[in-house]
Formats: sequence, C-alpha cells, structure tokens
Amino acid sequence: MVLERFQDATVRAALKAFGRRSGSRRFLIADEVGLGKTVTAREIAVRLQRKNDGPLNIVYLCPNLDIATQNLNKLKTLATDWEQPEDRLSLVLEQPIQNDKTAFRIYCFTPETSLPGWRVGQRTGRIAERQLIARLIAKMTPMLWRRVRIQDREREKQGLARRFPARPGAPPKHLLQPFECALREVMELTKKPFERELVAWFSENGEDTAELILRARAALALTALHHPLCRPDLLILDEFHRFADLIIPSGNSSNEERERVHRLIVDALIGESGNAPALLLLSATPYRLQRLDRREIPGGRHGHFAALVRFLYGKAGAGPAAKVETAITAHYAALERRDDRDKALGEVAAAKQMLEELLRPVIARTERATAIAGELFARRNLPAPIEKRDLVTFRHLARAVDAKAPHLNSWVPPLWSSVPYPAETLFNYRICTALGRNLPSATITTGKESPAHPRLRALVKDEGRGGDATLDCSALGLPWLAPTLPWWRLGGRWSSDLVKTNETRRTHGKALVFSRYRGTPAAVGAWLSAEVDRRSSRRKIKGRFSAQAYLRPDAEAPWPLIALFLPWPTLSEAFEPQGDGNRSSGDVRRWARMALRDWLEAKKLTITPNSTPARKAWRLAFDLEGLLGDPARIDVGLRDLGDLVPRGAWRRENVPPTVSKREADMLADLLLEAPGAIVARTLRRHDPKTAVDAEVFLRRFRFCWRQLRQYLGQRYFAGTILGQQKRRRKGGYPEALRQAMVDGGFEAVLDEHMAVMMLIGDLEPIQVLEESLVGRPGRVQRRTTRGLRHARVHAAVPYLGADRKTTDRSEKLRSDMLRKGFNSPFWPHVLVTTSIGQEGLDFHVWCDRVIHWDLPRDPVDFEQREGRISRYASLCVRRALVEKYNDKPRQTWESPFKSIFTATAEAKGQGLGLERWWSPADHQPVSVTFSQPFSVSELQIAQLQKDLVRYRLALGQPEPQLFEAMVRHFELGTNQVRELALNLSPTVSTR
Repeated sequence: MVLERFQDATVRAALKAFGRRSGSRRFLIADEVGLGKTVTAREIAVRLQRKNDGPLNIVYLCPNLDIATQNLNKLKTLATDWEQPEDRLSLVLEQPIQNDKTAFRIYCFTPETSLPGWRVGQRTGRIAERQLIARLIAKMTPMLWRRVRIQDREREKQGLARRFPARPGAPPKHLLQPFECALREVMELTKKPFERELVAWFSENGEDTAELILRARAALALTALHHPLCRPDLLILDEFHRFADLIIPSGNSSNEERERVHRLIVDALIGESGNAPALLLLSATPYRLQRLDRREIPGGRHGHFAALVRFLYGKAGAGPAAKVETAITAHYAALERRDDRDKALGEVAAAKQMLEELLRPVIARTERATAIAGELFARRNLPAPIEKRDLVTFRHLARAVDAKAPHLNSWVPPLWSSVPYPAETLFNYRICTALGRNLPSATITTGKESPAHPRLRALVKDEGRGGDATLDCSALGLPWLAPTLPWWRLGGRWSSDLVKTNETRRTHGKALVFSRYRGTPAAVGAWLSAEVDRRSSRRKIKGRFSAQAYLRPDAEAPWPLIALFLPWPTLSEAFEPQGDGNRSSGDVRRWARMALRDWLEAKKLTITPNSTPARKAWRLAFDLEGLLGDPARIDVGLRDLGDLVPRGAWRRENVPPTVSKREADMLADLLLEAPGAIVARTLRRHDPKTAVDAEVFLRRFRFCWRQLRQYLGQRYFAGTILGQQKRRRKGGYPEALRQAMVDGGFEAVLDEHMAVMMLIGDLEPIQVLEESLVGRPGRVQRRTTRGLRHARVHAAVPYLGADRKTTDRSEKLRSDMLRKGFNSPFWPHVLVTTSIGQEGLDFHVWCDRVIHWDLPRDPVDFEQREGRISRYASLCVRRALVEKYNDKPRQTWESPFKSIFTATAEAKGQGLGLERWWSPADHQPVSVTFSQPFSVSELQIAQLQKDLVRYRLALGQPEPQLFEAMVRHFELGTNQVRELALNLSPTVSTR
C-alpha cells in the first residue's frame, strides 16, 4: 500500500520526534476517524527497523480484543513468519521465544488483561496464568505451595472451584530466576531466604490467595517487560484515550499498594530511562480522556489537553511543555472573548499560530474538514410522525410501569421512542420488572409491512422514489450484494431496474444503525429479520410462513450437488468470464461454450457431433477432471464427505478422450454457474502463486461444502433464488441457484471483495473467504403471551461488540464473526449497535450509510459514528474509482478490481490524497436522521445540519464547544472558521 502525502508527512514528523536526543520519544497521531492511523504506524515501524541493528520489538496495546483482532492483521504484514505469541503479557515467556531472524517481533495486548490489578475485582486471571504460577511456586517455595493447597481444599469443601491444579507439573526453567527477581520487586521482599519471606508475606496478608495470584501475575508481566526479546522498542497505544489512566495517573486510588504495583509495570512499559521505547499514541479524539472503566478522568477537556501535552513532552521537555500550557491558556482566553470582534479574532489567530508551532513537534492531526471543502456525507432527514397505533404500545408500557414500578415512569418516553415494541423486546432494564405476558394489541406479528413504531416505518417506507427506501426489505433478502463493477447485465432480483441511478444503487449497500440504548439493537434487528423472513418464505403452513432448508445432499444421488460445490482444480482453468457490463447473461453463456470447446481441443480432446446419449454435466466434469488433472487431489477432498460417498466412486476406467457438442455446452454452463468453480477461478486470480496440491484443494473444498453450501441453502433465500411463482421449477433449488449465480454477478462480487480485502489487510485469499460468512442465524429474546421465546436475527443483527458485558468466549467469537460478516457482501446487511465501544472498528467495506436511530450525544460521538464507514477504499470510494479508472486494459486472469486499484495507485495524486481514497466528491456515503414533528429532535437536527461543517472543524479543537460558541457569536463564515481552526497537519510545515 502506497502512503498518501499526508500519511508520509505524518511518518516523517513522528520519526523526527523519536530521533531528538533531548526529547521524550513520544508522539501522538490524532488523525480524524478512518484516515488509516494503524497503516501510518506500520510504516513508522518499518522505517524504525531500518535504523535498528536487529529485530524491532513492537508492543501494541488497545482497549479491547475487537480492535486488536482487526488492526493486528495490518501489523502482521511486517512479519508473516512471526508466530503470534500469547495475548497476555504474563504468558508470553511461558514458552521460550525463538530468537530467529525475523525483522519484527509483534505483541498485542489489552491493558485490562495484561496489566494486572488495574481494575477493581479482577485478580485471579485466566486458568493458564494460574497454572503457570502454580508450577513456579510449587518448585520455588514448597512451604507456600502447601499453604495454598490447603486453601484450595477448603474452597472445594465449600463447593467452589479450585484455583490451582493439584499437580502443577514442572515449571519453565528459564523463568525461575527472572520470576523470583520480579516477585521480590513487586512484593518489596529484600531479605533472604526468599521462601521464608514469601510465606511471611502470605500470612501477614491474611492468606489471601487471590492477592497472591495478582502479585504473581504482575511479576510475570514485569519479567516479560524486562526480557530483551519482549521489551518494546516501539510501543503503540491505540485508542489510548479510552485507557488514559495508563499515561496520566488518576491520583485517587483507594489502594496505594495496588497503585504502586501498577506503576511498577507502567514504568517498565513506558518509562523515561535510556531504555524507554519510542511511544506512539493513536486517537482521533485525544482531548476527552477516560479511564479503562469508561469514566472520564477529572479535569475537563482543558485540563486533559494540558496533561496530555505534559506527558508527550516528558520530563526532558519541561520547558517546552510549560510554554505549551501558557499558549493553551492564551488560546482558551482568546476563544472566550466576546467584545471587540477584530481584536478577539486577532487574538485567536495569534494564539492559534503559537499553539500550532509548539504542538507540531509532538502531535499530528489531519482532518478532512480543513482539507476538503463541502460536505462529506449526503444527509437525509426522514420525517417520522407518530400514528395512533404507536400510542397503543406507549399506553401499554406506561400503564404497566405506573402499576408496578411508578418510580421509573420517567424512563417510559425515552425507551418507548427508541425501542420498538418494548413489551416484547425490552430486556435488561429495571423497567422490565413491570412487563409480563400481557401484550398490547399492536405486536411484531401484527405489524407486518407497516410497523407500530415511527422510526421503523420511516426506515422501510418507499416514498415513491423507485424502490429507494432507506432500507429496502426486498434487497435485505439478497444472499449477496450486487457488485460495484458488474461484468454483464444483472438479472433476477439483482436486475438493472434496481440500480438505475447512483442513489438507487445505494440500496444495495449495507447499513450501520446507531442507537443510544442497548435495548434497541435487538428489537430493530428482530423486526427487520422477521420481515425479511416473511417476504422470502414461499408458502404458509397453519397460517404461518415457512420454507425448508435447501442444498442438503441426497444419500442416493449426491454427485450433482457435490459437482456444484467442487472447486475444480483443472476444469476451472478452462475460461475466464469477464465483460464490460453491457453484455447479457446469454451472450456470456455463448462465449463460455465457445471458450470451453477451444480449451478442450487444446487439451487434445475431440469434439464430436451429438450422435450418442449425452453424459450428465456432473458426470462429464468428473470424467474430464480425472483425465486431465490429478485424481489424487479429488480423492483427498472427497474424503471430507465421510460415508456420504464411497472412496474412489467418482472414478471411471477407460474414459474416452471425446466430448460431444451438447456435453461441452452443458459442461460450460456448469463451470460458468457452479459456486465451486467460481470460487476456484477467484482464488486463481488473487492467489496465482499457490500450487493447488491435495491439502490446498481440501481446504478450498471444505469452504465450498461446509460454509458456502450451508449459507446459500438457508431457507430465507428461497424467495430470492426460487422466486415467488408457485409452479415447481425444473431442477429445483440447485438449478435456480446456478441461474442466481449469473443473475447476481456472484463472481464479480467475490472478485471485488477479495481485491479490497487484500488491499486493506494481510489475510491469505482463502482465509478472506472463510471469514466472510456468518454461520447459523443468531437469536434474541422475545416476550410473548406464552412466556419467553427466541426470535431469529439474520439479515439484520444486533452487535454489542466491545460494549458486551459477558466474558463468554463464544459470545466474543460471534461478535468478531459478525463484524467480519458485515464487512463482506453476504449477510448481515444491517448491523444495529450502540455508540459505546465501537471506536476504532471498521465497518466500511460494503456499507454506504449510517443511520442515527437516536441522535448522537455530542459532536465527538457524531464523528465516531460516521467515521466507522467513511474510511479507506470504502464502498462509496470504489464506486468513484470504477467510474474513473475502469479503462485500463487487463491481462488474462487479472482481477478487474485489482487492476482498478493498481491504476488508482499509479495515478498522479492531488492535494493531500484524501479525496481519492477516502472522500470522493460525487459518491458520498449517506447519513440518515429521524425527526418527529414538534419534537426537540427536529430542532436539534436542524441546528446540526445548519452548522455541520463548523462542527467538523471544531471537532479537532481542544475546546470544540468553546470554539463553536465563538463561531456562532461572531457569525463567522466557513472559510473564516477554517482559517481560525487549529491545524496540526504535518503537511503545513512541509509545503
């Protein structure tokens, strides 16, 4: 990936800060949301390593595992041969680190799990940590181990789980001495012998095993930070504002001893000694600092800004830091002036200039609002008037709460306005104690196409714009989105009448919905999924819509289905179907038939007239694959089917080297339309260097058979694949699916998805496909007259992400799977979430609209929400690139979308490079808000839209509210605002 001008300038500014002899070696990248701070950090690491004598140790800290999983892939491209160690600092050295020849050692941790004792109540850690501690203590201090075992037996008698294994096993020998030294430091043990003093400490602390575990975990973390193979050369703190108490102690700890231990680890991690690492802070909102528990650090934004600058300059830069604080105060005072306009604005300009000069050595921030004139989003405000049936649900909720929990009456209006059908969908609030089986007359099942909630109606209502509802429920039922660059004219439910204009085309993009309350995502997801299910089902059973699951193998005749999903390693090379988007699917079929005949003749096969009964297409495919390819590969793949097919049953002896014209045509159609063949061709384009041996083929077949087949066979797609006609289709669902592959441009979609994921990440191509499909639908609770039931969520799903409270690993894995699925062209098409905890996450790959179900609380939340999709190579960006760079000639088996990206990168850049890859002028993402007549929200939206550019200019300021107040008071124009806004872009000083 080639850096744009603003990114390269940021890299050079950071390296300059790290290279100052008398400096703190600390630098903050505060670029606006979505501008690729992690990519910039990766390039900084590359250039630091070039100056290093040996491998560069990179320690990456971020607030949660969602961000870690996403961004670690970008850093891992630095060292593809580096085996990722444990994700906890205390466990990194359990196995000896191989001091190999890798140029980078990359470690990824979260502060909550790797800095023991930070949060109250978290002391005993993971089982693996306790097992390692037990192995070390049992060997080093047998006396203490016996005392600890007694404690564990007492816990068992009380019905509690053991904390340690009964027989811990031998410890890692390389850890014994370093662990003892670190434990002495943590517990302040200075006397000898070590064992006796440690036992005495245990007794003095009330034989608190949990505290012992905490101290031992801290000692293990300290041991790792002192180890030369782990000690960071470059420390990256991503979204650091969410755990700012790491760098700015809160100073109000209720446990001084705990604070001392914590600072030991922090000093070893950050420090200011000669071994201090280069420290890189990343945050788009660095002036609103929070503790790890999400509470804000006392002091307000002005105090936060001053404290942050003091930290960035460090002890070595006390003088410059003092000057910055003086300049901050002067800037603050100038912004508060409301008397003489010219003098006030002159003081603001002078204070701004001084502050910029003092901050640029330690901070870089690039913003689109200061670099790009005009709006960054296409804004739509949807009227959401209240109707009579809406009041049915309100009256029911109000009466229930008033009867059983009157002290919670004030919660009724805000929850009702945000959560659809609260009597059925609202859980985990105290107000829910008032709800039971008694439901209002307006329910989810009675709503159907017109729900009893104003925002839901506005969301799916078609206002006569030719299918341009904000969310088209028919489009939500598509198993995959239409490609940005179709290779031929699309058909079926993907047909061109759905994509006549750019505005209508956007109904095929995904939607990210933000709410304020945690109860809203499940409710919205459940209704939308139920509506998609209702529309896609093809028959009624006992008054209920139903449909069967499809693509299940027939034990008596499994071969046609197997052939459909087999990624033919040889036959898939026969032809490469591409086009300019103007050909019909019939033209493509005719071309494929001719191309296959030419390929067969080149393979020395004879094309004969149609004189004998034609073989089935699947039978012919197996015959030719065995004749022209390596049969052993097919054997290995089919073993994965177990007892479904006998081993070697697909082979036939004495296969003639002849193919009739009819057989060739049927085979060409199969290879053009079969999902397995499409996957094989896609992987050949994007992974041409990988030899398709038996193991590679097995992995590809497993994806096609276990994941893709099961996904495409879900009953929810029946309406789209089979259509709504009652007449039974010849060939059934498999034949209809083959037609849908062509109608929906499935191969073009896979090519686009593979190209963009290879551009922004480092996953191998088959892994991109494996992570693109969400498994079975999720479930959310629903209250009914028969008690609690579950509703399926699939096309639209709730996403708690980092806001989830559960520690269940399966929930965390599903959350990550949903994020990856949303960043693919497959389900889910709508993700409903809250603003909390989603900072730093990418949702832009196939999403082109943000829906503000509830208005954001402040401009910072506004920026964070919209920044989730306004990012590098987003769907809207790709639409612009297709229009501008789709005229380059392509080589055979070259990915069309990859060639577009190559042409874009080779084109001469303009300005800072923001418009090309982030914010194209003619293809803006959509931002949707709702307004209810005569409500406060209507006034709030009007004010936000009126001053939107000013808001964005103010977002990068240390005091955005004060800056905005000054702008309003003096009624400044946009250009004046842009001139007075604090501009910390490093490109300013490099022009």
